[in-house]
Amino acid sequence: MKFAGFVGPSYVSQSKRAADQQCMNWYVENLEVADETFPTALYPTPGVESFVTEAKSPVRGMVEQNGRCFAVIGDTLYELFSDGTSLDISAIGGNTTVDAASATPATFAANVDAGDEIFVTSGEKGYILTLSTNSFVEVKDDAGTPQSLNVTQGEFLDGYFLGLDTDNSTLKISDLNDGTTWPTTQIALRTAGGDKWQAVVVAHRDIWLFGQQTSEVWYNAGTSPFPFAPIPGAFLEEGIVAPFSAQRFGNTVVWLGKSEEGAGVVYMANGYVPQRISTHAVEFAIQGYARAGMTIADAVAFTYQEDGHVFYVLNFPTAKATWVYDGTTQLWHERGTWDSDARAYKAWRPQYHAYAFDKHLVGDRELGTVYSMGIDKFADAGGGPIRRLRRTPHINADNDWLFYSTFQIMLQTGLGLTPVQQGDNPQLMLRWSNNGGETWGNEHWVSAGKTGEYGTRALWRRLGRGWDRVFEVAVTDPVPWRVTGAFMNVAKGSP
Repeated sequence: MKFAGFVGPSYVSQSKRAADQQCMNWYVENLEVADETFPTALYPTPGVESFVTEAKSPVRGMVEQNGRCFAVIGDTLYELFSDGTSLDISAIGGNTTVDAASATPATFAANVDAGDEIFVTSGEKGYILTLSTNSFVEVKDDAGTPQSLNVTQGEFLDGYFLGLDTDNSTLKISDLNDGTTWPTTQIALRTAGGDKWQAVVVAHRDIWLFGQQTSEVWYNAGTSPFPFAPIPGAFLEEGIVAPFSAQRFGNTVVWLGKSEEGAGVVYMANGYVPQRISTHAVEFAIQGYARAGMTIADAVAFTYQEDGHVFYVLNFPTAKATWVYDGTTQLWHERGTWDSDARAYKAWRPQYHAYAFDKHLVGDRELGTVYSMGIDKFADAGGGPIRRLRRTPHINADNDWLFYSTFQIMLQTGLGLTPVQQGDNPQLMLRWSNNGGETWGNEHWVSAGKTGEYGTRALWRRLGRGWDRVFEVAVTDPVPWRVTGAFMNVAKGSP
């Protein structure tokens, strides 16, 4: 019979007896046609291959603008080229390094069409790159004033660069189409809420200003001398716990929230209303990191689209976890870099993204490496294998014994690599728990077929009995693991 639910998301509840499902380094796709054997499939999350590696580390931010790609790596701004080479902009543009003391993410904003500039923030300083000359300089509060701009995030709207000063809860703007000039009078202080602003994102020509417990949305009101003002009624009783978790997501914004009631819920803006998109299981995991004494305030997110799936990737470096929301299916899965020594997953190493040269480029949060990312690549960051894992729903029939004669994974077989190398005879591991996921039995391995062996069946026999069984499947070979479902022969009986 079909194993309903074999293909599914990650959902580990407070009680493993309630739900202990895990989907690691796979994501769910709903088939858009009827009458197939299974309506869904597990497809492999992307792997990476090295594109550019610098001696400095780590990667701290990336951007593509009008066919050019830039990355902050360590304390240096680089331009990356399509052939995998790079140029040290910091050295040739004025010998200006960026503030890397705090190791926080760098942000980018551009006014290219009108002003030929990219505004970079790093630490609490702002910098301007002039694209036509590669001049790269730190900007000050005002012309001729030797005081740093003191901003942690930057954006652009309607000819103005925006800089957020989180120390003083202040929104600063540059002169029109001139990122080198920031008049000290062109500022707005927060007045709508008592909590300080923590993050700024421009989406759909709205300025989202996230506080510690509340947020508000501003727009270009055309006023003088300061052109921006709050949108009447666009005040949210939800703030942000991780300032670099806020990202544009299509025409809206997603962030990891915090309010006076608590923290650790992921929200997507529905108009100007925060809509919860995290599940109880995701929230139990995230808030569990905080209960265990690990910070969630250092979470960093990026978004990207591949094959019609729009992903929000939320990294927790301290908690060693990565959660991913698929906006197309509205399902969550996990990603992780496998630590073979510890036999555990760490947070996925890619943490920054830019779509450039028809490639998804991602930056390593530990090393100075930028990778090309795609579903046609099968190595993890650092060159290790990608370990994919699916832990299934519970199988229980009135708490009676179930006897398992066969279990078969339906997948695309016969995709082994040639010549002989790792992956020439890809293997699947199956193990199971008979007490609802509390403890696990031995590993059992079968082949997924060498090259051209398309008739191979990933089949296990004589699997014993259980009354509350959870299966777990794991693979590591560098082949495209595309799983459509599972069958099992099972009979209900007594001891």
